[in-house]
Amino acid sequence: MRAIAFFAGVMVATPSMAEQVVFYTAHFPDATSVQLSVLNNSVSHDSDYDFEVAIGLAETDATGAVRYEDTGKHRARVRCNYPAYVSVGARRYPMALPLSRSTHDDWKENLWMTFCAVPSS
Repeated sequence: MRAIAFFAGVMVATPSMAEQVVFYTAHFPDATSVQLSVLNNSVSHDSDYDFEVAIGLAETDATGAVRYEDTGKHRARVRCNYPAYVSVGARRYPMALPLSRSTHDDWKENLWMTFCAVPSS
């Protein structure tokens, strides 16, 4: 039930499909960056997960121009409650809760936080 209520909040807060939610950006020495974004999401029908997510990837150059955009939808699944994890394919990546660091350099942590972290003001 919590997942459904939270999902409703995500749907209200998530921009339209034209405005993808970037949840992770990797920066490289040549000023290239790669962004991972949520293309779409839904409540999972599998009771082991809360969300089913489609992830997109885009590479930009130093000027911000898109060099490459992956049009495939890479699937991931997210479980918010203990034991929390993000799954990609058959692999589960556990989340060491609480994720209390101010910065996260792991895309899986950022994806989990996008869907499961309680906003604070």
